[in-house]
Amino acid sequence: MYDLLTSSAWALESKFYSIAKERILARIGKGLSALSADEARPRRYPHVDAQGYPTMWVSQAGECAGVALAPASPESGLNLAVGLTQVLAQVLAGNGVVVGASGRAGSANTSGSKVAIIPVQGTIQKRGGYCSLGTKDLVSMLQAASRDPEVSAIVLDIDSPGGQVDGTEEFAEAVRRSSKPVVAYGDGLVASAAYWIAAQCSYIFLNSASTGYAGSLGVLCMSIDQTVFLEKQGYKVEILRSTRAVDKARLNPVEPLSDAVRAVVQADLDQIGETFIAAVERGRAGKLSTKEDVFTGKVYRGAEAKKHGLVDAIGSLQDAVNKAAQLAQSGQGAGNSASSFTQNFNSAWQTSSPIS
Repeated sequence: MYDLLTSSAWALESKFYSIAKERILARIGKGLSALSADEARPRRYPHVDAQGYPTMWVSQAGECAGVALAPASPESGLNLAVGLTQVLAQVLAGNGVVVGASGRAGSANTSGSKVAIIPVQGTIQKRGGYCSLGTKDLVSMLQAASRDPEVSAIVLDIDSPGGQVDGTEEFAEAVRRSSKPVVAYGDGLVASAAYWIAAQCSYIFLNSASTGYAGSLGVLCMSIDQTVFLEKQGYKVEILRSTRAVDKARLNPVEPLSDAVRAVVQADLDQIGETFIAAVERGRAGKLSTKEDVFTGKVYRGAEAKKHGLVDAIGSLQDAVNKAAQLAQSGQGAGNSASSFTQNFNSAWQTSSPIS
């Protein structure tokens, strides 16, 4: 089963999973096994090399190339955080990815001429999900990119409605303090927690003036009162608590929400909301509109988001890569813990092929 999961594309990408799910359900409906003997046989897809180590892809000018994540030596082990950062769409700001006859990716560039692209996609969660990265993973990837001497800057490829508060502040702060310039590219939706993160970047692109969206700046908590429904079903639920634990699990769906609990929750939301606002105002200092309160939770279409200073420009992923490379070249955009890296990069850049 492990081989099947780690060597099958459908287990790693939602589009393949959806196709596989339909086929599996159809087979089960006919009284057959979930997978045929041929389908159940592990395959070595392009993202698994001959030694069994996973590979990912990097993209440049629409081409894809597998990059091995095998450890340098048997003793070194496999650092997925470092490995993923090295290969997750390392779009080169200079000469580009060079694909040799072996299908592996190399580089004709000097050190410090790569722009690492880190995906921030789907619901923001601290620990991630089965097929998604959590903010803990993203922080590790960001730090690995910051340590990589071949990486000059970083682009966050964002398409997210937001999500869990816990973990968002940590990742956003890591972005703000990055020693290398970080640019955000919104590929459809940059909302709520995702915008909290994007606001800490040096520059924000959105993919479309008409179909891209940014905003939803605020915090919410949902409480569902099921007491009336349960009563109609013939249930009367009573929660028994230990004598001193009078405040335990007061926010639950089977007891009416008291005014006291409501006040506590509201206070928590207000405090988190103010932290959110402060982070955005600091990250977007001097850019946000003074004519409209953008902190009402409204989501803005691309053109409006740009008008109100939520994003800097409408553009493509390549535009974001170009901007990140330019910031690195000029020594701008690094966070509070900036090192001397950009000075070293400037020297390397001169022998590379800058993009226009």
